[in-house]
Amino acid sequence: MEESAKLSQYLDSLGEINGHKPHTLPLVNILTDLGQSFSAVVDMSLGYLIQNMVQAIQGENPYIIRSTISHLISLGLEGEHMCFLIAREGGVGTLFDLCRQKNMEFAHSQALRAIATVCCVSESIHELEKAGGVECLTDILCNDSSSESMRSEAAGVVAQITSPCLDHNQHITGFIENMEDLIRSLLDLCVQTSSNEVFLLATAAVANITFMDNMACDFLMQYDAARIMIQSCQLNKAESMFAKDQVATILANMAVVENCSADITDNNGIELLIQYLHQRPPSGASDAEKSACERVHQKAAIALTRLSKDVENAQIIVELQGVPRLVQLCRNITERNNSDGVLIACLAAIRKIASVCGQDQFTSVDVQQLIKPTLVDSYLICSQLEESFV
Repeated sequence: MEESAKLSQYLDSLGEINGHKPHTLPLVNILTDLGQSFSAVVDMSLGYLIQNMVQAIQGENPYIIRSTISHLISLGLEGEHMCFLIAREGGVGTLFDLCRQKNMEFAHSQALRAIATVCCVSESIHELEKAGGVECLTDILCNDSSSESMRSEAAGVVAQITSPCLDHNQHITGFIENMEDLIRSLLDLCVQTSSNEVFLLATAAVANITFMDNMACDFLMQYDAARIMIQSCQLNKAESMFAKDQVATILANMAVVENCSADITDNNGIELLIQYLHQRPPSGASDAEKSACERVHQKAAIALTRLSKDVENAQIIVELQGVPRLVQLCRNITERNNSDGVLIACLAAIRKIASVCGQDQFTSVDVQQLIKPTLVDSYLICSQLEESFV
């Protein structure tokens, strides 16, 4: 269309030909049709190429199978349209078929990575459902003989297909039926692994599942998720800001349920959440790391707000000096990386703690400005400050 517009401008710039101004609209329409036809030809060519790749995966030569899967992954990373084409040509189903063949174990982990790569579009998710993908992933994760590498790749697929960024993640065929086994096996992986990367994949999958159905928190409580998350952090498995983000998400979503809240506090979860409030991105951090740090602050504050429904928990937060850090995050734009989400979450936490413990405990002017006015007024006060007064 851009080239058509340029040509139209060019024709407009011309003078009359044989006493008539040339008509631009028919030519633009022809060029538009030509462009669409060219795109269709490209799609057909790519589809034919992908068909050949899918057929190659069904062969028996290990080198060709590995090489072809590697090329599929590279194609999938090109963008969503390429993932759509791979799904359309049967790539997802073929990769799951390969994962079910014991004599193809050498390619199982790589095939799962390819599935995770292409399952970013609805067409790929539909193909996964038709192939019984959720059941296959559950079998891999629950199988004690599966290698950690293979289980981590399966966890990566679960994390991908349950991502809150995907519109269709709430209605995946077979997911609710297998949710308990998935949560149990993912938590087992968190316990057993010593790899930070594997822990990140497993916790990301668990965190995403907590958004999908209310039953998830019941299973998390049943399989001691709060203790596992908190102890794993003490063992430095959640070193990256991205892993901390997943742990904070899990604890925040569990804190909605009263019995889960008790598990969090009994395992010193409040201390961990206050530590998370003090997290700062490392020097030279990428934008992604800074955003992850914002989410850690926000979710830690949300978790503390929910835990503060209990007066004993609110008092523990006060005793552990959680309030001064919440105030600092509210009043210091730099500390919260100018995030409104962090500001609102911290304001809610401070106001909840004050309402439960009593406002007379907080005499500082900085705190009073956050709990006395309306929430909107407190927000406006903090959003207009450029430096900390704490």
